[in-house]
Parts: sequence; C-alpha cells; structure tokens
Amino acid sequence: MPGIFITGAVKNTGYAIAEKFASRGYDVAISSRTQEPLEKAVGMLRSKYRVKVKGYVLDLSDLSDIKSVFEQIERDFGGLDVFVPNAANLGVNLDMMHVTEQDYTNVMDVNLKGTFFCCQQAAQIMRKKGKGSIVIISSVHAKSCIWGRSLYTASKGALNALMRSMAIELAPYGIRTNCIIAGAIKTDRWDNLTPEQIEEKRKNWPVGLESTGEDIANGVYYLGTDLSKTVSGTELTIDSGVLISLLPYNGGRH
Repeated sequence: MPGIFITGAVKNTGYAIAEKFASRGYDVAISSRTQEPLEKAVGMLRSKYRVKVKGYVLDLSDLSDIKSVFEQIERDFGGLDVFVPNAANLGVNLDMMHVTEQDYTNVMDVNLKGTFFCCQQAAQIMRKKGKGSIVIISSVHAKSCIWGRSLYTASKGALNALMRSMAIELAPYGIRTNCIIAGAIKTDRWDNLTPEQIEEKRKNWPVGLESTGEDIANGVYYLGTDLSKTVSGTELTIDSGVLISLLPYNGGRH
C-alpha cells in the first residue's frame, strides 16, 4: 500500500486530505499536538476505510520530536510516498508594531522551522524508494497582505520560496515538491458565524463561495499522485479567485 503523512490532520482541511487518500487506498499517518483528538480522528478513519491508520503526537517546534516521529512512521509503514505539511500557527492579530520575540518564535517555529525539518525527514525516507511527493499547504497570505498577519504572511511566503528550492534540490532523488495556495476555507472556525456574516465574507471573492476541505484535498491528491508526475515547483491556487482581484471585490453587488 502507498502511504501518506499529513500534519495537523485531526479536523478541517488536514482531516479532509486524510480522508481523500484513505478513500483511494492509501495507508494514512496523521499528527496532532495532543493525544485525545488524535485518537478520535484515527478511530473515525479506521472505521470508515480499510487501510492502515496511525496517529502521532508531534511538536513541530522540537527537532528531536520531528526526527523521532518520522523514524516511527518509517518503521510502521515501511516508507513514505506523500508528505503534506498542513499544520500551522495562524498568527492572528499580531501586527508588526506589537509582535514580541515569543510571538515570532511561536509562529516561525511551527510554520517554517517545523515544515523545513519535516520535509527534510520525509525526503530522507522517500529517497530510499527513489520517488515521492511533498505538497506544502501555503496561503494567499504568501502573495498579499491584511493587517495583523505579518508573521503568518512572512512564514507562508518563506514556504513558497522553500518549495521552489526543494523542487530543485530533491529532483535527483525522484521527489517532486509543490504547494497549494489556499484562500478562504470553511472550517470549524465558521461555526459561530451568522448567515449574514458568511454572506458578507463571500462578497469578497469573485467565485462567491469559500473552499471546503475536500476542495483542497482534491488539489493535494492531484499534486501528490502520479496524476501530476511531471509537475514540480508549482503553486496551485485554490482561492475562490481572490488573488486575481486588484481591489476589494464587489462584483457589481449593491
């Protein structure tokens, strides 16, 4: 069985990616910072799909923990075909003038340091087969900015640059590297929004509809499998059209 590892995959987009690959016969490894939600997600995947599923508690800011988890995954699955660094610190309400050193560390250790060393460990496993695919989950924030997300924006922009470098450096090992530029995704953070608030958000996007976790998972499946066997160093944008809009979009709505 081919195998995939997704970080931050106990709910929302990460879980949708796990489901997509499990439904296609992939053995699935997922991680979370805490044990309880991890056990719940693993249980749900195991009950629904006839594939091997294992969960790992992972602190993305701790390099020794990263190495230990990847060693366990290699032992448990015998290799790794696809890696998706999905987990992220969202860095909300951290404007440039008020960011502390601890804020910086909290965001960058997870989003950049953690992703870098996870990709390194994934590549070390994949090179043994001479084939693999890494799909980084990036964001429209890597391309454009809003107030209060300076650290998140910096981290995602760095991931896009890292992806391009990895596509070059890992190519000799048969490893492809790409990323998803994700826009608004409907997650459990939307649960407390009123229908009116959701409608106001949708007015900002030319398509007029947010992505679901499944929409992102479809893109990851394309980039992670041989459907894209000659694609590397690419940014696949799934953003409801937001990046093509020069100014706040109103679509002629009144």
